[in-house]
Amino acid sequence: MKPLRFLLVGLAMLLPTLPAQAASSSTSSAPGQGLEISPPVIELNANPGQTVNVKITLRDITSGPLIVTGQADDFGAKNETGDPEILLDETGATRYSLKYWISNVPSLTLQPQQIQTLSIPIMVPANAEPGGHYGVIRFTGLPPSLSGTGVSLSASLGALILMRVAGKITENLSNTEFFASQNGHKHSLFEYGPLTLSERIHNGGDVHVQPVGHVSVYNMFNHRIAYLAVNSLGGNILPASIRRFDQTLNQRHLFGRYHASYSVVYGDSHKTLNASMAFWVIPWKLILIIVVLVIAALYLARQALRRYNRHIIERAKRS
Repeated sequence: MKPLRFLLVGLAMLLPTLPAQAASSSTSSAPGQGLEISPPVIELNANPGQTVNVKITLRDITSGPLIVTGQADDFGAKNETGDPEILLDETGATRYSLKYWISNVPSLTLQPQQIQTLSIPIMVPANAEPGGHYGVIRFTGLPPSLSGTGVSLSASLGALILMRVAGKITENLSNTEFFASQNGHKHSLFEYGPLTLSERIHNGGDVHVQPVGHVSVYNMFNHRIAYLAVNSLGGNILPASIRRFDQTLNQRHLFGRYHASYSVVYGDSHKTLNASMAFWVIPWKLILIIVVLVIAALYLARQALRRYNRHIIERAKRS
């Protein structure tokens, strides 16, 4: 039976959008997943040939004992919003593999509310390629009555490992697209706000980076009306992937031409990436209604003036 390719490992798998120090644990009450894990995201630096010990803490949050089993897998970027994809169909190591460096994920039995800290070695080969390597160490906790029944790791909870191997590393981001949208539709002309401003940024380097910066929005008088944070949660962009960051221009009453620009800083060398774009906001329906009302008012005024003139002329003839 082919495993699910797009398996998400509990809440921990939703946390690449957070800096590692911002998240301490995650829980789930799904069947076969009565575990708490900490930390859910681990960022490491290592040298080729070095062995790094990762400490992961597990807790049984159920009312009964759990037989806990685990394994390591690689992961990559599933989409542009930061969700990871567990690479279950791999047949061999890839450029960014990490799981083959993790040879011993222990199994254990936890009693109710018992906390156990595991030390898991990651053995970096001496010929490891410099740059990013990505894996997940995930666990399933099953009651003894379900052990051996075929329940798989599809209900597992895991910790993401983002490792940076020292050496000649390339950090290179590029702007793929910078656009405005409303209700999921991209345009350059809108009728009203609020609007969503989005940056699609491609990582052409060989290591994960966290771009941080701001979007500035200016009106037709070159007055800045908004200053919006980009990637305030510290999300990573994995190599050879695109990630989208969204900001809300939360103003309904807009009019005229606007231009927006963003600037982000990333990497150890604090490189910058910039892009700009323009869009229009014209409330054409409101303008059309106003034009129709003005035309109607002018027409009625003209008709009233004609009737008044005829009335004056008729009075003059009778006198």
